[in-house]
Order: sequence, then structure tokens, then C-alpha cells
Amino acid sequence: MKGWSSIAATGHRSVAVAVAWLVGSALWAAWPVWDSLGVPDREQVRLEAPWVLTAQISGLVLLAVTMRREAGRRIEPLAAVASLVVADCVLRAVLTPGTAGVEVVHALPLLAGAGLGLAAGVLTGAGAAIASTVLVATPAETLPAQCLVWALVGASGALLRRLPTVVAWLAAVLASVAVGIASGVGLNLIGWGQETGGTTTHFVPGLPPTEVLARLWAYTAETSLAYDTVRGLTTALVVAVLGLPVLRMLRGPSHTASGHRPTRADHDLAAAIRRREDSSAIARLWAVQPVEQEKK
Repeated sequence: MKGWSSIAATGHRSVAVAVAWLVGSALWAAWPVWDSLGVPDREQVRLEAPWVLTAQISGLVLLAVTMRREAGRRIEPLAAVASLVVADCVLRAVLTPGTAGVEVVHALPLLAGAGLGLAAGVLTGAGAAIASTVLVATPAETLPAQCLVWALVGASGALLRRLPTVVAWLAAVLASVAVGIASGVGLNLIGWGQETGGTTTHFVPGLPPTEVLARLWAYTAETSLAYDTVRGLTTALVVAVLGLPVLRMLRGPSHTASGHRPTRADHDLAAAIRRREDSSAIARLWAVQPVEQEKK
């Protein structure tokens, strides 16, 4: 199978757009961490969430356009992402009971990042979060933060992009458990900043970021750590079963065992060589024709 890696958008512009999208989304979702005094109340979050989601969708459209332009206006990179998003929607609708932490929806965004890079990982994760929520649930004010968490899962997979395919697959299996726990912390941040209290697990306005994060982790350990660990283990199971063929499909034969993948400059050079060979063939053809006429 040819795979998509040879035409995937991994240029600086698409990466810059993806990073800007992540930073912008994180500034809103992590408001209780960096500004615990000014954190919005529940009603303000409800009113702001649709506008934040609109901005996120606009950023994802810009990311998709940038990926297409960097791929020479070819549609294949977006076709790969669209296929993964549809597959993740099916997984959420059919294979995600949501009981005791059994969830598998993070597997494909993780593999998208490992197979196609940061931009595709972010676009797959965020796109799958939005599309699957629209299909199977009613969008709520928690969706922008959920969209960010899924995108971060895809971005974490991009850390494995330069590893050989088999090594990346094994690393993704191991990383899935950590991703499950980390995503649980991020999902717990949704609404936690609007529920103050007096215990060491409650959010308290005015605390420094380190103390806020310590309390958030204590809250996670007390309420959802077991659930998050099961999510990580089920993600690891899906990656163990499907990860290697999916990575090979996404990367294709151009990603060798050594981990090297062709750059944009490599493709431009190959195209230039082909054009030179074609021009040489045409020149030889024109050189032969006068000789044949003279013999006649």
C-alpha cells in the first residue's frame, strides 16, 4: 500500500498553526491554573463555550487548508485524517460503552500523530471529538475542553513520528496508559475550577499554579484515577491489535526501518530529476529524426 506519509503535510506552517491552536485552546481550558483569581463562574463558561468552540473550528479549518497547501494542493493528507475521524466516530458510537473507563477513542488520534505528524494528530483528535459528539451526544459547554484533550492525545503521538514503525508501535502501546491518565487529568479540569471547597482536593481561588495542579492531581487520584487507568489500558489494547497495520498504512513504504522519511526537498529533487529525464528523452527523439530523413 502506498500510504500517506510521502504526501503528509509536515511543514513548518502547518505545525505552527497546530501549535497556535493548542496554545489558544489551552489558555481557555486551563484558566483555573494560570489565573485562579479570575477564573469564570459556571454561567460565564456556559456563555463563552459556543464562541470558543467556533474559534476552535475556525482554527481547524485553517489547519486543514494549510496542510493541503503544503502537500501541493493534494487532497490525500486530508483524506487520511477524514478516514480516521470517521473511524473514531464509529468506535465511539459502537465500541465505547463508557462503563468503568472502557474507552478506545484515543487510539486513532494517537496513531494519527505517530503516523502523519503533529498537524494531522491535532486535526484528527479535535475533529473526532467534535464530530462524534455531534453524532452521539448533545454538545455542551464541556466540548471545547474535550476537543483540546483529544487534540493533545494526537499531538503526543507526534513525538513518535521519527521512530521506526515497529518501535513507534511498541512505544505507542506503552504510552497509551500514560495518555489515558493524563487525559483524565485534563478532563477533570472541566468544571473543577467552578466547584470550590475546603478540602485539599477542591479548587481554591488565589493559589499559585503549582498548588492548583497539586490539588487537581489529588482530586484525580481520589475520584477517577482507576477509571483513567482502565481508559489507558483499553487504548493500549486497541493500539496493540490495530496499531502496526494502521501505522504501516499511514506511513507507507517510504518510511524505512531506519526511521527516515522523505522530506519536501527530496520530493522536489525527485520531480526535477524526472523532468530532466523527460527532456533528455525528447531531445534524443528530435536528434534521431534528422538522421533517419538523411538516410532516406
